Formats: sequence, C-alpha cells, structure tokens
Amino acid sequence: MDSVELSMIKNHTMKRHSLILIVIAIALTGFLYYRPKVVVKNEAKANRDKVSDNKPAASDNSKPDITTQAPKLSAEEEKEIGDLKQKLATATDKVVVFNEIAEVFAKGNRFDSAAVYVEKIAVAQPTTEHWMRAGDAYYQAFTLALKPENVEYLAGKTRAAYNKVLEKSPRQLQAKTNLAMTYVQTDSPMQAIAMLREVLAEEPNFEPALMNMGVLSMQSNQYAKAADRFRQVLRINPNNVNAQFGLGYSLLELGEKEQAKKLLLDLKQKVKEPTLLEELNKTLESIK
Repeated sequence: MDSVELSMIKNHTMKRHSLILIVIAIALTGFLYYRPKVVVKNEAKANRDKVSDNKPAASDNSKPDITTQAPKLSAEEEKEIGDLKQKLATATDKVVVFNEIAEVFAKGNRFDSAAVYVEKIAVAQPTTEHWMRAGDAYYQAFTLALKPENVEYLAGKTRAAYNKVLEKSPRQLQAKTNLAMTYVQTDSPMQAIAMLREVLAEEPNFEPALMNMGVLSMQSNQYAKAADRFRQVLRINPNNVNAQFGLGYSLLELGEKEQAKKLLLDLKQKVKEPTLLEELNKTLESIK
C-alpha cells in the first residue's frame, strides 16, 4: 500500500455500504474494555492518595471534557455515578472507586468517560497491565468518536497510554496494532501501515493486524487485497465473523455476487449484534 493509496483512505467519501466499515471497526474493538480485567492491587497509602477525582490524568494533551455522541446515561446510572463520586471523596482506596465509576460509564456506553477513570487507575498504579487497559479504553472511545476534535484528542490519549506499555513491553502486539490505527486519519498515514507491517513481520498470523489491513484496503477500494487479507484471517480462525463479513462485502464489490451471497447468508445465522445484522440484511437485499 503506497502513499497514493493511503491518500485514498484519507479522502474516502461515505458511499452506499460504508457503514460496514464502521461496524467492522466497532466489532474489532468491542472486546477491548470487556476483556478480563487486571485485578486492582492495593499499594502504599501515600501512592494511592496522590490521585483524586479532581486531578487531571497525566497527559500532555489533557482535556477535561469532550463532546460525546454516546447516549445519555439513564437516571439510575447518573445516580450511581453521583453516589460513587461522593464515595470517592472519602475513600481510602480510591482506585477501587475509580474502577467502579469506569464500570458504570462503560455499561452506559460512555467509553470516553470510562477511559478517564481507567487512566486514573494507571496513574495511581502505573503497571504495564493498567496502562494497557487505559489504552484499550481510550481506543474504544477513539473508534466510536465522530467529531474531528474528539477523534484527535482521543487518538492522542490512546497513543500516550499504549506508548507507556510499549516502553516496557515492546512486543505487545495488540498495543502496537491499535496504536497504528490512530495514525490512519492523520498527516502521517504511512506510519499506520509501517507499524502494522512490523507487527505482521513479527507475527504473520496476528489476527487484529490482518483485520485492520483488510479494513484499510476496503477503505481505499482495494477489494482484491482486502479479500486476500480476510481469507488469511479465516484460515487462521474460521469463526471470525468480522472477517467473513469483510470478505463477503469485498467479493460483492469485485462482482462475485453468488459467492458473496452464500457467505453473507451463512453469516446471518451467526450474527446477533443488531447493527451488524441490520447492515447484513441491507447488503443481502441489494444483491440482484
């Protein structure tokens, strides 16, 4: 993929089925926040008391609030957050409360707000595992952001967290893969491709990197390359529904309608996520 192809990614306009790219991106990152969480360990009182709810998270691009496109919290969730913030004011072990607040925000699909509190845990207890979780949380929010200023801000927060991980664990391929994707819509998109290629050079069968390369090929209308990437993923993991969806759509764009339809009909039996299912139905209906 060269600089011309990458400029196509940056200038790619929304088209008839472009929602599929968003759906795949969401599906790729949906597991991040909800994967098994690192147990928050107690540390010295002096260390945990240095962090308060009002202290900005450590970052050069700190921004106290951003406009979110996420739905508002329910009245019950708002009350729960309020109660937890009151509890935080007098809590001996603040990191436990940070975690509880993050969980409520995540449950309400407020991943940007959840990430703030996950980052507070990492600042209080700066282990590689906690910074990884902070990076994952910010990456989730970054992926779902729509406004350019929010995308830029959340990309910066994601990079800061993952770079802390990579400083200590340079072979953390998930961190490097996600970090790469924050550069796609910047002035340095080649950095994204270079980093993904580095990941694949180290681990040729690393699914997230292969999936992201496939999605980037779709975004630049290189459907033959995309199909090859998704086939590679499916050879590694035949149960990867996102790869099956990407392959089906790529084949459709390549004019291989019957094969695409067969793949997508099979996928329809496996999919439960409403947005993905809706897009599947639209795609199937469009096949003449």
